[in-house]
Amino acid sequence: MARSVATERRMLQMAATDIRLLELGDTLAMLWVRLVAFILEHGSDGVFVAGHDGAPTLAGIATFRFRLDETQLKTYLETYAETRLITWDETRGAIGLPDILMPSRRVLASRENGKKGGRPRNSDRITPQNDPRQRHAIMPIAGGRTVQPETQTETHETSRAHKLSLACTDQSQDKLQARIETCFQATGRKAFDAAGFDIAKDRADWGIVRQYVADALRAGLNEDEAERLILGEIARVTARVGEKGGRPSHLGYFKPAIAQAIARRDVPAPVLSSAADYEAKRAYDEAQRAWVRDQIDGKETPEPMLSDFLARARSAA
Repeated sequence: MARSVATERRMLQMAATDIRLLELGDTLAMLWVRLVAFILEHGSDGVFVAGHDGAPTLAGIATFRFRLDETQLKTYLETYAETRLITWDETRGAIGLPDILMPSRRVLASRENGKKGGRPRNSDRITPQNDPRQRHAIMPIAGGRTVQPETQTETHETSRAHKLSLACTDQSQDKLQARIETCFQATGRKAFDAAGFDIAKDRADWGIVRQYVADALRAGLNEDEAERLILGEIARVTARVGEKGGRPSHLGYFKPAIAQAIARRDVPAPVLSSAADYEAKRAYDEAQRAWVRDQIDGKETPEPMLSDFLARARSAA
């Protein structure tokens, strides 16, 4: 549904002056604003039907958009519906705007008219200039038939080796996406907290961290290094801004700093917090010295990674 300035202005005016929202408190009032904005963005004619025609389910909306569980969101929806701040049909999963924010009948009629092709012409006389058939005329292309085999050979590779390469690419992409999602689930909330945001007060969310994780993993970092780099840059920039009396307003604020750190591979050293960690660090130092000797002797051996030693030590503990 198209978001109009007038509708958003009425929504904000309601949030500031409507006695029903004021009685609910600041937290529920802010959640109502976010809910209405979601309906305006993803709904159709002022109504959003969860789980219909590819739309996200109510559980998905609660978890990833509002950071709530499904039962809590349903409780809020019932509270809003009792005071007619929204309309809520639990059977269909339909969430609608209040009457004051719904599109007018004239707007709805205009949309339906547009779906049918708009207003009819004043005159039915067809001329070469307004003939609708001209819009879909098939125009000949010189040489189109003569170059068809060459074009197919160059753009439609059908060899078995090519198909296998595509399959390998798809599998590697699936594995990378799984790594990105796992690392994001472990890093997202930590990044939100490291930036000094409060989940009860701030409207910001940590969805952008998924892009930071993807950039770091595609650059060759592992999951532990990606997490340390992202959290380290967020903490550093937040402290720098705080010294000047400022405060980041959203996690997208850290994008330039994180991109530069990934390019420099500026990964902070891991924090050693237990005896097992220090023992793993000593084992890594010995493996690093052995690897340097192998390189001098011309042996091709993989470089040891401190994160691997720490992970094995912590899992064993």
